[in-house]
Amino acid sequence: MGIAWLAALTLSACLELRGLPPPVALIIDDLGYQPRHDHDAAALAPLETFAVLPFTPFGRELAEQLHAAGKEVLLHLPMEALARNELLGPGALREAMDRPTFVAALEAALDAMPHLDGINNHMGSLLTGDAERMNWLMSALATSRPGLLFVDSRTTPHSAARQAARSAAVPYLARDVFLDNRRTPAAINARLEDLVRHAELRGDAIGIAHPHPETIAVLRTRLPMPGRIRIVSLASLRAERACRARVAAWQGASVAAAAQREQGGDEAEATEQPHAER
Repeated sequence: MGIAWLAALTLSACLELRGLPPPVALIIDDLGYQPRHDHDAAALAPLETFAVLPFTPFGRELAEQLHAAGKEVLLHLPMEALARNELLGPGALREAMDRPTFVAALEAALDAMPHLDGINNHMGSLLTGDAERMNWLMSALATSRPGLLFVDSRTTPHSAARQAARSAAVPYLARDVFLDNRRTPAAINARLEDLVRHAELRGDAIGIAHPHPETIAVLRTRLPMPGRIRIVSLASLRAERACRARVAAWQGASVAAAAQREQGGDEAEATEQPHAER
């Protein structure tokens, strides 16, 4: 269910989506270093979205394979964190970079990964909280890759990415639930239930997980969870959000029109003035 198809949906088709379980996009992060675990994750049939680290031994080949299989490919872009920056890996964006160096590093990472549908941050608790650097990032994306989606992994509660993306007209989504900060089956199952509840309450949800053996085992057992959620791509989730907004606007207009009909008859006749439409 791609975004181009959903963009053409009629209002009646959008209304029919309300009867379906809520959509959930689940991103598998940190791919590119461990081919066995990466391929185990990619083989989880319901999953649609995979985030691959740049300049890794197996990342580019994996991105080609994922694209050939019809999956979404994100650049999992390393960004400086408040701690443990030894885990960033190559190609990281750092706060000490001046703007030309920062943009050049971004472009190099983008060019290193084929078939990109978007990017999300790897780590980044320092950099995503820096409004100036986020403005540099979004401005560069808007210029060189217009329409490319940015997914905020939300590694800090102080992220400046949303406002920067809005200012630069960069498509933006944000993670709702991390599944495997604790790598026990019980903890992963509990966080999966949190993801489902979020989707049920909010209409959709975005989760992030990693190709850990414990995570793969839980997802292999639990997914696709028919009747509770639908696993979809980020593109489909965005399109369904737009569809729900369209339905809500139509419902609001219908309620307003009904209220106007109920309240406006005598008053309109007395003033003999046309009603202004909003």
